[in-house]
Amino acid sequence: MRQRTIKIFCNIYSIRNRHMANLTEMAKIMNVEPKTKKTENKTVISKKETSQKRRTWLEDAGTEAVSLIDPQDIANWEFHDRPENEIGDIRSLANEFISLGQQQPCIVRPTQIGSKNKYELIIGERRWRAAIMAGVKLKAIIKDISDNDAALSQAAENNNRKDLSDYAKSMSYARLIENKIITRKDLIEKLGRNKQYVSSLLSFADIPKEIINEIGDMSNVSYRTGETIKRLSNKGQTYIDAIISKAKQISTGVLGNKKLPDVIEKAIDCNNTKLEKRSNKVSTINGRHLFTWRKDNNDMQSIHFPKDISDLFVGNQIDFNQLSTKIKGVINDELSKIK
Repeated sequence: MRQRTIKIFCNIYSIRNRHMANLTEMAKIMNVEPKTKKTENKTVISKKETSQKRRTWLEDAGTEAVSLIDPQDIANWEFHDRPENEIGDIRSLANEFISLGQQQPCIVRPTQIGSKNKYELIIGERRWRAAIMAGVKLKAIIKDISDNDAALSQAAENNNRKDLSDYAKSMSYARLIENKIITRKDLIEKLGRNKQYVSSLLSFADIPKEIINEIGDMSNVSYRTGETIKRLSNKGQTYIDAIISKAKQISTGVLGNKKLPDVIEKAIDCNNTKLEKRSNKVSTINGRHLFTWRKDNNDMQSIHFPKDISDLFVGNQIDFNQLSTKIKGVINDELSKIK
């Protein structure tokens, strides 16, 4: 017995000197089964499953817990990004929640003390609305984040989404910038896009309201078209009127950034021609030409007389008494014919 004990300690000493000692090896030497801690029904996730799990940029890998929250306890953030006409088919999503369950959690944050609701919705407005309609609890990740982080989380979430229009994104970002919650630099960094893209996207906020109102549904208008509309409208009311005349074609997406400039220029030329024809009003009595109203080179209305009257102006020596007598004579001649 003594020899066996000495041998065991020698083996342990040898392992220690080789920097290889561990509990498992020592247990083998001592012929003892290693004990393992009992786990409380924890699910082990493989590396492969973890790498395939979708996460938003806000989540810390493997640490976010999903809670079940009554959707009635949640208020929509005042800077939510979805306009009413881009909510989509909530009924179908509600039915999916009932039959399949909610596949992706929302992100909420605690409200301030004294608020009517417990949480504020940051990401997942359609899912939140669907949960209310379905009468089920909402799966959500609760994060205590600032307005700036909340805004940037929306921006990152919406960057690659196809169900949210450029117009909706633009107006949401513009409000956040106007309220000093984020900056253009924040957007550029978070979206991973260049300065030109962000500038073009934000063009919608600078389009005259009268154009936006006439187009109505802006969901089919790309950010490039928005930038083109802004650039053309900056040329003045004539261009604004021409754009409004094409509002329906713009709203359906038929007229985009490539075709729009040429179409607007042609519309303006056509309108100018019509205006010019309408402005050239000839005043006559019984077919005899008295004078013509038309625009001069300065786009001002002017009177143009026929030759026998305009000859009185030769050399700029105008005898107004003679001119008046001449005009009265012409008018009287014509009136006498009528009698």
